[in-house]
Amino acid sequence: MVARTHVEVLIAPGKPEFAEALERIQQVVYGEDKDDVLSDSLHADHFRRHLEIFPEGQFVAIDPLTGQIIGHTASMLIHYDPSRPFLEPWPVTTGNGYLTTHQPDGEWMYGVESAVLPEYQGHGVGSRLYAARFDLARRLNLRGMVAGSTIMDYHRYADQMTPEQYVEAVAAGFLYDNNLTKQLRKGFRVINIIPNYVTDTLSCGYGAAIVWDNPDYDPGKPSPFRLTA
Repeated sequence: MVARTHVEVLIAPGKPEFAEALERIQQVVYGEDKDDVLSDSLHADHFRRHLEIFPEGQFVAIDPLTGQIIGHTASMLIHYDPSRPFLEPWPVTTGNGYLTTHQPDGEWMYGVESAVLPEYQGHGVGSRLYAARFDLARRLNLRGMVAGSTIMDYHRYADQMTPEQYVEAVAAGFLYDNNLTKQLRKGFRVINIIPNYVTDTLSCGYGAAIVWDNPDYDPGKPSPFRLTA
């Protein structure tokens, strides 16, 4: 962990020159060796492509004392019907991480990825990155944000309960999940379970579809992107 009780963080737009550093974050968070990193993790070419497709949706977190990039988020726009379950696996929704499925006139933001270096976790870095996403959703007058939450601690209970039962217990506050609990505390709500969401043993491949509703959404006010689409 960082030997500071309070960590200052600068949230900045993504840039092509950050791509290699972002790939390194993926390696540290999901696996030290590149060959061992989960197949769903992102690489430098993914991050450069994100900036070509939807630069407004890409943010990084920087430690201003060291200049080190310590976290990032990647987002895209989609069409989404809140009345229907969201069941797509992560590779399908994201075009295998390249955002080829980005819909410029989409009314919803989709959370592609968010990661923070382990030594900076617990210092509010992730919350600052999510705040940047929420601020963007407000500025673009989006209906909200949709994401798949990998239920990281489900493997501890997989022999005792179904993923639906586990997520219900987490949402009710009876169990703590190192990923989903944090997102629920940011204002997300669970919609449904996504089977085969990611290639991940900790979650047994399951994700929870989660939604954040933009409280400032105005259906009579078009998004800047839809004005020019």
